[in-house]
Amino acid sequence: MLFAHAALAAPGDKEANQGINAARGGFCKRAIPLLESAEGQRHRPSSAVPLADCYAKQGELLKASEIYHTVASEKKEPGYTGRDVVAITSAKKKAAQLDARIPTLVVTPAEPYAGLVVEINGEAIGDPSTPQRFDPGKPLSVVARAEGYEELSQKITLKEKQRRELKLRLKPKPGAAKPAEKPAAAKPPEKKPVAKKPPEKKPQKPVAKKPAEKKPTRPVAKKPPEKPAEDEPRVAAGPDEKAKPQVEMPEPTPPDEMPAPTPPARRKQRNVWLGAGFRGFFVPQVMFELFGEGGRHAFFPGGDVSLSTRLGRRFDLVFSVAYARFRLQETPFLPNGHPDTDYEIIESDLQALQADARLVWNIPLDRDERFAFRVGAGLGVGWMFMGELYRTQAYPGDAVPGDQSTFVPGDPYRYKKCRGPNNPEGSFRYCNQLDYDADHYPGYAEPSWFTRPKGKPQGLKPVVYPWLLFPELGLSFRPWDRVAFDLRVGASVTGPLGALGIRFAL
Repeated sequence: MLFAHAALAAPGDKEANQGINAARGGFCKRAIPLLESAEGQRHRPSSAVPLADCYAKQGELLKASEIYHTVASEKKEPGYTGRDVVAITSAKKKAAQLDARIPTLVVTPAEPYAGLVVEINGEAIGDPSTPQRFDPGKPLSVVARAEGYEELSQKITLKEKQRRELKLRLKPKPGAAKPAEKPAAAKPPEKKPVAKKPPEKKPQKPVAKKPAEKKPTRPVAKKPPEKPAEDEPRVAAGPDEKAKPQVEMPEPTPPDEMPAPTPPARRKQRNVWLGAGFRGFFVPQVMFELFGEGGRHAFFPGGDVSLSTRLGRRFDLVFSVAYARFRLQETPFLPNGHPDTDYEIIESDLQALQADARLVWNIPLDRDERFAFRVGAGLGVGWMFMGELYRTQAYPGDAVPGDQSTFVPGDPYRYKKCRGPNNPEGSFRYCNQLDYDADHYPGYAEPSWFTRPKGKPQGLKPVVYPWLLFPELGLSFRPWDRVAFDLRVGASVTGPLGALGIRFAL
């Protein structure tokens, strides 16, 4: 890395200070051009080291290493500050740490190749067997050529601290003569030792030996004559001996052949399943915003019991009975088209039972249907059998009682419940008996949407409601023949649904 010569003037100090501050804050994309500009005008270790730090964070380890080593080799010069001296000292340690992170590549030929040339990213490498350093995570294109061999090209990517050796094996070109091997050095002829005659032995006088006594021999049992081979008639040994008729030997039975292994039988299809599990509904705040302002994220837990039967080979008809608790904590809400003075705080402790039927299509992911992807839809009806929906008029929580000028629109999530008409004092524009919500004070419960009190709008409490699920996506896991686990998600009229259950075959 080439640096501008250090001088006592102060060009580049502004860029250096801005770049150092940006590097300390972790904004290296902004710091690098500032520090490069500062170094181009005047080199200082205090700005060069932060530049190298940013290069290292961006994955340019070779650039960073070059700067660290350059700064580490410097000596204190006139005009250097204390920060420059500290930077020189730290550069030595950082250079050693960074060198350990830089990956290397060694290209080793499998055999000597005449005229071998190895290029990495278009640059010829003088000695491929010497470790070459590269930045991690950047693709490298290795190309090798040799006389009489086909060109070899390979792309690799090195990781930090990796020490990789690439074995190079080239294929000869078709029809190309293999390079002549060097003749082996001739060995000098070995001298054979001269054979020496053994010393002659004097003839010894023969010694008379006593003849050995003959032992009586035992009669040897004679083997029965062998049977003639099949299809060959026996020939008489003498004139008086007649040829015996040919004896037919039974044909040997062929050995029993091993039966071919039969593939395992498919898992038996189970047609009726009984299941149970957890399911809940998540209502995002955006669903409240479809009807007005305010609202909050809400999660309504529950569970279900199901009975499913198989239709054909791929479809399931599932009947379910479910429970859900629609509990909503105090939440500000303003219907569309209403002024800020009509804000209410709503809350709920409703509980519901639900019956539904779903049609599910099973898509096996393996031969045994251990895993299956499920797609379906459902239709049902729900009944709010317990709980109430509460609505209470609200006023700005930052208002000062008695000072009506402070009752101005504010953060609705800081609004408080009205205690009664004009209570607290000065809240008559928010807490009054003039609007449709004149009696919405603490303890007010919303009537059913099947009723309409005299002189008041229709109730909003959903006692009986339709339920639709479309689509439903799921994954089934069947580890045992009679047990299966189901994970499913879907979109319903009561909000996005998520469920996890278990089924048992009947």
